[in-house]
Amino acid sequence: MDRRQFLKTGVIAAALAGAGRLPLLSAQTEAGSSIDASTGPHAVKPIRDHLTRFSPAKTPLGKGGDYALAYDIVHWNWVNNRPGTSGNSVLGRVGIERRAAGDRVIYEVNQRTRIGGVDNFLDARVVCEAGDLNPLGEWTLSSYSKSVKGELDPLSSLSEKGTCDHGRIRIESDGHKYGFNAGNSVVTQWTVLDFLMRRANPASSAKFDLLEDLSLFKPDQELVYDGVTPVELKRGGIVELQTYAQTGQGVLPIHYLLDGQGRPQLVTNSILSWSLSQISH
Repeated sequence: MDRRQFLKTGVIAAALAGAGRLPLLSAQTEAGSSIDASTGPHAVKPIRDHLTRFSPAKTPLGKGGDYALAYDIVHWNWVNNRPGTSGNSVLGRVGIERRAAGDRVIYEVNQRTRIGGVDNFLDARVVCEAGDLNPLGEWTLSSYSKSVKGELDPLSSLSEKGTCDHGRIRIESDGHKYGFNAGNSVVTQWTVLDFLMRRANPASSAKFDLLEDLSLFKPDQELVYDGVTPVELKRGGIVELQTYAQTGQGVLPIHYLLDGQGRPQLVTNSILSWSLSQISH
């Protein structure tokens, strides 16, 4: 599976939801409310099987602002194709390293997934302007896949570079150029976490345009506080996580669940979610 195929996951999720195969996870004013209370709050419906094995990461974030986060990528799937049942499996990992560099912030991203026996690799370097949202400035990205036999698929190799200057997004992809015009600050799914880690509180809200995977433009996103979500831990007990919901064009609601120390422990988004597994400095 090449990168363009992998990026279709969100489209597939929307199609399944429209066909009644997946519940639409609506952002609620109270995170604990639910159309079907027996399956838990909206924010954790896609990972309720994973939560039986989940323990929050406990390493402090530190005071310098630089960090490295590692997340398990959790897939939501039916069990034996039986309606009313669901399970989760970990199909990869994404790492996000952040460091300040003067009036800029640099993020190094590496993502590895295995889907259908095919290994997919993605690496990106994102340079942002320092600010509340740390809007995109310039970036490079490369991705490729290896077959079940471990052989590189030459058709899957992709190299891109891009810039965002006063709302003008320009991307060069293997000789092909394309772009978008943004009306808001532009972020990616890998950098929006940083805003929450620095700024999140119940009064927080933000509006931005999303450049998903640094290539799919999804404008007019809004991020708002969505209440407290109680999460049962695998070893017993309950942790209450502050929940923020993102809605906007081209996305099913995305929920970010942070603990009292500002660590984004979970990010849930229909078919694919993230579960924090490691923090380092």
